[in-house]
Amino acid sequence: MSRKRVKQYLMLLMALGVVAVAMTGGGTFASFDAQVTNPGNTFVAGTLFLHDTNGTTTCTSESAQSATFNYNPGDGSNGDNCAVLFNGADLSSGPVTADLELSNAGTIDASQLKFSVDGCTVGDNSANTGTTTTFGAAPTCGDLYMTVQETQSDYSTKVWCAYGPGAGTANCGAPDNTATLADPTSLTSLDVDSSPALAAGAARYYVITIDPAGVSSGNQLQNRSVSFGLTWNIAQ
Repeated sequence: MSRKRVKQYLMLLMALGVVAVAMTGGGTFASFDAQVTNPGNTFVAGTLFLHDTNGTTTCTSESAQSATFNYNPGDGSNGDNCAVLFNGADLSSGPVTADLELSNAGTIDASQLKFSVDGCTVGDNSANTGTTTTFGAAPTCGDLYMTVQETQSDYSTKVWCAYGPGAGTANCGAPDNTATLADPTSLTSLDVDSSPALAAGAARYYVITIDPAGVSSGNQLQNRSVSFGLTWNIAQ
């Protein structure tokens, strides 16, 4: 074989070797890389607990244990008992009042503070008097006027009218038919003088007034009984 032919043969073998290396992935190629990690990520949520105090009795939303956790009906069926604000109060002599403290025992400010009147009914008072005798047409829940006046903790110094005539000013006006026990049957906002509606760790104090001024005849109240619930709600 001539020298020229040998040289061509060797060059061919070298070319085949390079192709074989490329096809089999042989050889070393540069590869760049960089990396950082954000460690320890977690999610947390605070608490929104509503406490309801009348006199020495306090009930709490968080005492409830059910599918609707943190909703306490107040009658002991799902959480601790709340006080009865009007326990057989006598409307025949005019307006009656009850004091109530609402406090946010959680860690989250509440941006909304609401209330509702639940299941207001008027019937006879035979359970206490032993007779069903009544006079005239039965009053309605709409005949019983209502105001919710915010005060300082002494329940005397007025701060803000939260519901009723004069709402949004310092003092509630005389109760009238613009706000009655028939009206707030779904959750209704209480007016507040500052934000948040109920700050974490804070309390608001209220005097609730029920006035029978809408009953046209005093005798219509004889042997009558009015029953209703009051629900209070805060939301983030």
